[in-house]
Amino acid sequence: MAWECCTRRLKPPGKSGIANKHDLPRPPIRSVVRLLLSLLPFLIGSVLVAQDLSFFAVFTDHAVLQRNVPHPVWGENSPNRKVTLSLDDQSFTVRTDRNGKWSITLPPTPAGGPHTLTVSDGSSTIALRDIYFGDVYLLSGQSNMEWRLAQSDPDSARARTIADPLIRQILVAKSSSDSPAETLALDEKWVPGTPEEMADFSGVGAYFAHYLRESGVRVPIGLLHSSWGGSRIEAWLPDAALTLNDRNAASGQRARLEAAALTTLQTYRNTFGSTDPPPTEDRGREEGFLADDTDLSDWGTMSLPAHWESQGYPDVDGVFYFRKTFSLTAEQASGEATLHLGAIDDGDLTYINGEVIGTTPNAYAQPRHYSVPATTLRAGRNSLAIRVSDTGGNGGFADPAEALYLETESSDKIPLHGDYHYRIGVLKMADARANHTPTLLYNAMIAPLQNLPVSAVLWYQGESNAGADDAPRYAHQLRALVSSWRRQLQSDTLPFYWVQLADYQAPPQQPDEPGWAVIREQQSRALDLPRTGQAVITDIGDADDIHPLNKWEVGRRLSLHARKDIYGHDVQARSPIATMLEVFDRYSVVHFSEVGEGLTLRQTPAQRYPLVGSLTVEDDAGAWHWAVSTLDAESNTLIILNPGGRPIRRVRYAWFNNPDDANLFSRQGLPVTPFEIGPDGK
Repeated sequence: MAWECCTRRLKPPGKSGIANKHDLPRPPIRSVVRLLLSLLPFLIGSVLVAQDLSFFAVFTDHAVLQRNVPHPVWGENSPNRKVTLSLDDQSFTVRTDRNGKWSITLPPTPAGGPHTLTVSDGSSTIALRDIYFGDVYLLSGQSNMEWRLAQSDPDSARARTIADPLIRQILVAKSSSDSPAETLALDEKWVPGTPEEMADFSGVGAYFAHYLRESGVRVPIGLLHSSWGGSRIEAWLPDAALTLNDRNAASGQRARLEAAALTTLQTYRNTFGSTDPPPTEDRGREEGFLADDTDLSDWGTMSLPAHWESQGYPDVDGVFYFRKTFSLTAEQASGEATLHLGAIDDGDLTYINGEVIGTTPNAYAQPRHYSVPATTLRAGRNSLAIRVSDTGGNGGFADPAEALYLETESSDKIPLHGDYHYRIGVLKMADARANHTPTLLYNAMIAPLQNLPVSAVLWYQGESNAGADDAPRYAHQLRALVSSWRRQLQSDTLPFYWVQLADYQAPPQQPDEPGWAVIREQQSRALDLPRTGQAVITDIGDADDIHPLNKWEVGRRLSLHARKDIYGHDVQARSPIATMLEVFDRYSVVHFSEVGEGLTLRQTPAQRYPLVGSLTVEDDAGAWHWAVSTLDAESNTLIILNPGGRPIRRVRYAWFNNPDDANLFSRQGLPVTPFEIGPDGK
């Protein structure tokens, strides 16, 4: 059009029909150039944003969409294209904007399905099938939320029992971003909960959904799972929610990680004499690291058992290869044997003499015991090769030296601790710890959800913030998380339920060992926000494992909050809470709310008297004592004897890392919330 406009303004040639140079007008070069330059940004922009028709990542086959609310559906295409979205026989049309974005809001739709959701631009069509409307729950946190059902259900018996095709999960990939992203990376699209697939669902999420469905919530349940093991809460906060303390703590954390990265790099270079960057792609098997025989001249040495973090590789994840030779007599090699390696953090692939004898992909606390066929062993020299993979926290061998040995058929024990040769397949240094850095996970794994409707958020996190310097700030951070996510998802009343940290580590030796009690108390403080709830699980943890295997009870206790608040069921959801301390001359009384049908003591056969366990008191001189107390079941109060006749200043219950003898419950089976309380009720 621009050239046509210009040519119409040319003068006709002279009478002879031949134009001379004086008759020809000057071509409007400057005008044309100015016009092209003015159009250039738009032309380039159109090229840059031109793209194929697509849905946003959470809209896939088998999706569960939130029922009974206006539901936005969005995606991309080329700019200024007409897009038609169809839900079965309903159609809605919109044009993409200059960036190629389109968004259409479906009217409220009741629970049910299957539906077909189709988008078309006239030349391309995408059809999503087996779509259901139901209730969607956003799952997030660290490794205890990540924990797959199969990790607590190795024979899949529970997965088969609770399998339900109308419980579905979509898994967001671990990713990070310096600024809020619009796209979302997935590890897995929506998957129906068949026995095979449900084994890989979040254990907490799967059981939560199961108990909802079992209780009569006969609508499809969608689990939108966005977690990262080992993550700190700051990583899930938007930038606007960070305090100065958060930023200062993050700066200190970055400094520590940078120092760890320097240590790692120095160890790597000193060991392998290389100035090349450490490997980021594992080629160990192709290069013979697990073969029966390989050249070890350029390998390092490490004394095992040990975590490699203590051997010069702090804050390192990745893949390490370890090799050791051992000798057997002809008699020892003539029969079968059992290889014992103790616990390996996280996964292993183990060879003897070039043959696979066992593998455990991801079970950091599980001792390895592998059967070795007699045909694998030989008299004289034998080679042991182990590929160890670690995805977070410590990596390597966790048990004592005596846990590493080969037990022969003749009951001989060949020790296998000591020096090993090692090479590194993949080394991820500390400076890549996005899950510890403020905002990075929020930007990539939450912000892209925009205003996606969900029924509630389930949150299981806190272990990475349980240290003495971090824990006292957690209530503020958790409140900020709840408020900012509600704004992000455009629902000020969005229910938000979390899991209080379980009992863990050794039982207390002294009456004043708060440990994890501080962060538990901070988690309880955040309950002052409306539409929140907490699952207390101080009775189902494991002293030796930060990941309680009993995820079914965690899911059940979370489901009680949703059943009460969202579905209107008449159930006790909150654990009992201490509300008041009365102090008298010889005794004190603690009062409670949220007692349900009343309080009860769970006594073990070894307990002769009905006394309250895990209870301590502080006297007026500031000394802490183990307390003697019993339950008055009629008034649902604790009666506590004052120590040595001295007045009580404060009372604590279950106020330890591992309150293993805490025995105060509601009659419906919920443990009393750990508490510290004074006469002022605080």
